[in-house]
Amino acid sequence: MRLILLAGLCLSSAFLTPVLAQVRQDNPNAANQSMEYNSQMRSLRQEQTTQSDRLQMNIERNQAATPAPNTGPNAIGPIGGGTGVGR
Repeated sequence: MRLILLAGLCLSSAFLTPVLAQVRQDNPNAANQSMEYNSQMRSLRQEQTTQSDRLQMNIERNQAATPAPNTGPNAIGPIGGGTGVGR
């Protein structure tokens, strides 16, 4: 779901940027507004990238930290039963 949303936002901004980048001659603040808009879009893209990277990192960390279940005909239970102190 997030990938679809992210792809949609990236595509929509890619199509709108050339239109919005045109500066109107009758508005003296148009260039500043255009730069402000582009800056906001870059910030949003950076935030989305950061969140996506963080989510992927958490997924990979959880997968790496989850041990594979030891089941099957040759499964061996824990040896000992002590606390491991004095070994």
